Amino acid sequence: MKKISISIGEYQRKYGEEGALKIAKEIGADAVDFSLLDFYDYRTPGNIYTKSDEEIFDHFARLKKYAGSIGLEIGQTHGQIRGFTLDEEQNAALVRNAEKECIATLALGAPVCVMHTVTTIYMGPDADPELMRKMNFDQFCAVLPFAAKNGIKIATETFGDATGRGCIDFFGDLTEFINGYKKIKTESGYGEYFTTCIDTGHSNKSTRFPGNPKPGDVIRAVGGENISVLHLNDNDTLTDQHKVPLSGVIDWDDVLNALDEVGYNGNYNMELNLRYFGEEISKEYGAFSIAVLRNMLERHYSGKHCK
Repeated sequence: MKKISISIGEYQRKYGEEGALKIAKEIGADAVDFSLLDFYDYRTPGNIYTKSDEEIFDHFARLKKYAGSIGLEIGQTHGQIRGFTLDEEQNAALVRNAEKECIATLALGAPVCVMHTVTTIYMGPDADPELMRKMNFDQFCAVLPFAAKNGIKIATETFGDATGRGCIDFFGDLTEFINGYKKIKTESGYGEYFTTCIDTGHSNKSTRFPGNPKPGDVIRAVGGENISVLHLNDNDTLTDQHKVPLSGVIDWDDVLNALDEVGYNGNYNMELNLRYFGEEISKEYGAFSIAVLRNMLERHYSGKHCK
């Protein structure tokens, strides 16, 4: 049976850590993507990341125990999203926080922590391509030793357009993404701890630009041996709406077929804007989204179309 998972960052923000896990179970999730984004930072006084590694581990281990007590799996975490920039102080902070994220991911019992690539959003559309490639390589080489130390994997996430820039992101170009991934995989010395997260919404936004494949073909090009986790969401190709599948323009039959073709056997995780229709009904929207995805999978595996 396929496990349905949902990213719970917005629930964490509103209801706290245990509250978010409890809600995820109540709305029908089998597993969750636990957010380490925005909540934890060693530079914030009193934050859990300012504590010792043992205290950090114990904090998140307690959350794992609670999730297990209610029958909920923590299948993945989400870490750094900014990527390296020309600000060396910020880059050092990214690495330090990523180290803590790997400890937290292990303690939560999740095998993978998702982190973003270097991005045109911060580097600009005219950044030198060789600089972008080098910075991305350097970024993951800096954090992968922490994944190895903690026995987890770091997943680089497929990209789309450069939000606010009106152009495709440098690593939203699938050729650049795959080439960058392969270089890190083969030359970093930590290839076994490096993998990918397919974000269908990001990939769908790339289709606005010539030569970029649809999400299903992105999955086929990346290949099942390189895909560990998913961020399933839909949009209109114009903005990063993070809507429930079937509410945008993505061909979900093709996405599910592609996942079957490459042999994907992980959780089917949705990363949604749970406040899209109003924060007041975010729990209802989460429950509806889980029902939609579960029905999609049931129809798919019974030989019916999603729509």
